[in-house]
Amino acid sequence: MIQADHLSQLARPYGLGPEDLEFVRSNQNHVYLGRRGDSRCILRISTGRHRTRDQVVAELAWIESLAAEGVRACRPIPALNSDLCVTVGAGDTNHIVTCFEHAPGRKIMPSDIAPPIYEKLGGMLAQLHAHTLKLPAGHAAQARHQWHESRLLNEDVADLQGRLSPAFLESLTDLMQKLRALPEAAGYFGLIHADACLGNCFVDDERLWIFDFDNCEHGHLAQDFATILYDSIYCRVLNQFADAGLNDRIAPLWAGLWKGYAKAGPLAGMDALLLKRFFLLREAVIYIHYHRTLDVPTLNESFKAGLEVMRKNVEAQSHQVDFERLAALSCTAAGLRARS
Repeated sequence: MIQADHLSQLARPYGLGPEDLEFVRSNQNHVYLGRRGDSRCILRISTGRHRTRDQVVAELAWIESLAAEGVRACRPIPALNSDLCVTVGAGDTNHIVTCFEHAPGRKIMPSDIAPPIYEKLGGMLAQLHAHTLKLPAGHAAQARHQWHESRLLNEDVADLQGRLSPAFLESLTDLMQKLRALPEAAGYFGLIHADACLGNCFVDDERLWIFDFDNCEHGHLAQDFATILYDSIYCRVLNQFADAGLNDRIAPLWAGLWKGYAKAGPLAGMDALLLKRFFLLREAVIYIHYHRTLDVPTLNESFKAGLEVMRKNVEAQSHQVDFERLAALSCTAAGLRARS
């Protein structure tokens, strides 16, 4: 959290005061729920985290472009001076402050975890991917970094020297080298959300809204699928540790995702090895995130055992998920579209 006198300075450009704000979380950024009469907004305060003002401006340009195309993305709200983001000094630190529309509707609940919500998510992802492939070369959003330049894979790793095993770091480097060797092929590579999980969506009258584009980057479209598979399918149905029924629980949710995507998405199926490598890269990122944000030695033994499974998965570049089965399901969905 940010101390009250600093928060007052940081919120003032948007006509908000500390009394209008409710703390939500501090992770990559400090996030507050703002209230203006009957309306709500989200105030996001960045103290750096290796993100520049130019990078934030590019993020906001993409969100505006998506919203203009009818994508239900939460748009930035201008400051009182009409700028979409402002730089404010508070204490000894410069902060990048942005304000966003609050998504209508509600969070995704455990009771929603069934194929229909994934079909909606697939449809949303199809819109994002179709739009990114149409972005002109000179568009302001194109200033975002490449996927391999992510702070999550560079500065965060450097900050954890001595806390990540040599075998983990070696495998992470190998994974990135293999993935960087992929061609940035037209129709397969572009600006991606990079965190398009159900946790960054609200559902409103059966329609999804998406937000939190802070990690958007240039990458392979397959990366968004790997993120959803890890964050919003695998972790949602995992019973503490993988069991014999894990892949049977994953399959219908993944099929729902592709049913929604195949209606308008540019990808015609998923390669199993590519999906596996991006999935393992996502697991590595989450493992790094836990070590950056948590006091690992004080965690309970069950959580630490889960971290050990993650470490071993990345080091061995193997996983309990049946990627061949998922690739076949994605191709089936794409084939049904082609025949319809």
